[in-house]
Amino acid sequence: MNNVAKVGVLVGVGIAGLMALILGNGIGGGGSPAVDPSMYTTNPHSNTENPSNNQTLPSVSGETLIYEPTQFVGNQKIRHQYYSISYSTEHKNAEWVAYELRGNRLDLATAVERENFVSDPQTEAEVSANDFVNSGYDRGHLVPAFDMNFNQTAMREACYLTNVSPQAPGFNRGIWKKLEGTVRKWAKENKRLYVVTGPILRHKAADAPRLKDSKDNPTIPRGFYKVILDYDNPQKKGIGFLFKNKDIDQPLENFVVSIDRVEAYTNLDFFPQLTPQEQEVLETTVNPAEWGF
Repeated sequence: MNNVAKVGVLVGVGIAGLMALILGNGIGGGGSPAVDPSMYTTNPHSNTENPSNNQTLPSVSGETLIYEPTQFVGNQKIRHQYYSISYSTEHKNAEWVAYELRGNRLDLATAVERENFVSDPQTEAEVSANDFVNSGYDRGHLVPAFDMNFNQTAMREACYLTNVSPQAPGFNRGIWKKLEGTVRKWAKENKRLYVVTGPILRHKAADAPRLKDSKDNPTIPRGFYKVILDYDNPQKKGIGFLFKNKDIDQPLENFVVSIDRVEAYTNLDFFPQLTPQEQEVLETTVNPAEWGF
């Protein structure tokens, strides 16, 4: 949703409404952005560019769908072959990853083996796998390894440490894993989807707790989100999810929200390439029954 429309949504939702959301009080954080969201850092090893909300909407019949969101706390945009990432070098966390998920790639008969976590060659903010050891948090994938096991390049990219975020073990191995499997089922049913997912980070990295209380380690997210766009299907549709970063023993459908609601928490515009009319239809409402709930 564009900035003017987003202001309207925020006003309409109101503070009381936000506090009453599934995530509970204060999940959205306060304060100003950690960085100027209109700028990218210069990194000689990364594929960076000036942000723009005037990107051309790719053809549905084209080879790859690209619907990259805007940035807020992220100060580096990286494009790998199979997904894009907005990365915050202060948080040492992605604020989003975005990728096309094709159902015809999800054939376990041809799946490649999962690889070990490795550093992302396109960022200067090194994250170590050791940062997570004895921290009480899992290295939670944002782009799931099972979404990228169709060839070795995709799997290697899924195992970059920029693609992991501190997740409570019960959350990572429970409802988050269940949602990932559900999205893969939807991709098989709908041929392909566009997925954007990430942690809910505090606006200022200095205000956030870090793994092992070390200033050199990643910040601990307050929650996580996922938004899915089905743009190919004759009945185009979108859906969002919001969670706290904790063990959750509730049905997945309890956490369904509109994409606009996720935008209100993250200060992101997920699909700026869509027309205002498309955004109004796909982002402001959600029908869980269309997704099998």
